[in-house]
Amino acid sequence: MTTVHPAPAPAPLPVPTPDGPAHLPLRWDGGETPFVLWHFDFGGDRWTAAYTGDIHSGDPVPLRIESACIFGHVLRSAQCDCGYQLDRAMESFARNGRGLLLYGIDQDARGLGIAAHYAIYAMRQQENLDTDAVYARLDAPVDARSYEPVVAILRHLGVPAVRLLSNNPRREAFLRDAGFDVELAPLEAPLDIHNMSTLMLEKEDLAYRWSFETHADWLEPLQDSVAEFADRSVACAAIPGGGTAGTPLARADDDGDWDLARRLAAAMPAAVPTGTLVVYLTDLPRADDLAVYAGLGAEAVVVPFADLPDALREAAATEGVKLVDWERRNAYRTERPQWRLEHRAAGIDVYRRADRLRCVAARAGEDVPRTALEALWETCRTQPDTFGDVTRPGPDAAWFELAPAADAYGSASAAVLAALAGTRAQR
Repeated sequence: MTTVHPAPAPAPLPVPTPDGPAHLPLRWDGGETPFVLWHFDFGGDRWTAAYTGDIHSGDPVPLRIESACIFGHVLRSAQCDCGYQLDRAMESFARNGRGLLLYGIDQDARGLGIAAHYAIYAMRQQENLDTDAVYARLDAPVDARSYEPVVAILRHLGVPAVRLLSNNPRREAFLRDAGFDVELAPLEAPLDIHNMSTLMLEKEDLAYRWSFETHADWLEPLQDSVAEFADRSVACAAIPGGGTAGTPLARADDDGDWDLARRLAAAMPAAVPTGTLVVYLTDLPRADDLAVYAGLGAEAVVVPFADLPDALREAAATEGVKLVDWERRNAYRTERPQWRLEHRAAGIDVYRRADRLRCVAARAGEDVPRTALEALWETCRTQPDTFGDVTRPGPDAAWFELAPAADAYGSASAAVLAALAGTRAQR
């Protein structure tokens, strides 16, 4: 019988000769507080220690481990909580006259560095890659940070017990495993439209102990309800962090009339609580639905897909709504074809799903798009050889569907665009 022995603990990281100390009055909490600062260079992994008060009194030392973030700490980006957490920690140290900051100078982008941080934003914003695709291209983990220097610095400073200001379980576990006594003091930024995706990713990917539910939590029950019904769509409106994923402000179902936004609007309460209102959808929205969601006060529309049509992103930007791709763990287990926006012309939006087309009068209450839709309807329904089966859910419906023969989709699509071009020219 083979005996399996646990792997030996790694040797403690040797502490380099630090630079310092520097005694400086730091401006936090509306005044100047004296701090003692040291600099440590672990072979290119640089750290700063800054403390105020007596860190050898025997009581746990309030500790904040901070990873550098040029965007949050220096440029004050609202898209992450880095600036908020550093501010709150240092303000508490100054106010209470005691605390220790360990700042990882080279830990930008969770250890990947400043260049990678810029690359991450470029891939997200310019190429519209989702988070999983971004880190796959970087061939890097979401969190590449090492905390061995933290252990070495704490031992060097003679700090055996800490009150850790953090919601990161990895930091807590690392310190406990290294033999430190650890008390926890949660430090959580208020959720808003700018930092929402970043913080939710931290909870889903890194198990941060945030108090709020994530986009995945809101999407999953909606997706479960439509998984076996290709033509059924569900929406809900919620304020993440303001309740639970089982109690949205409103919910609406659409079993085929493709009017989900107005159904959700009708279900909304008269008074909406303060906070960031988000609309969750099981399927891609119609472009003109985005104006309805914006009218409800929604700041974001979240869908469980990574690949969003550029035309739909542009429509969301026009309406001032953030369209959020959240496929990740919310990817459907079986393929779920979507009506994807392909063209916008003459007040008509044209969508495609497989080899079918839908033509929609955008802003349906206006006369011009409806007139264009009726003209296009007449053209299509009277030319079955070109457009195939042409159906409409009702005489007043703001859309109709084309089902051309499998080998005639290209010509049907071109004919629709040609008809729309003619309509636009007449205007």
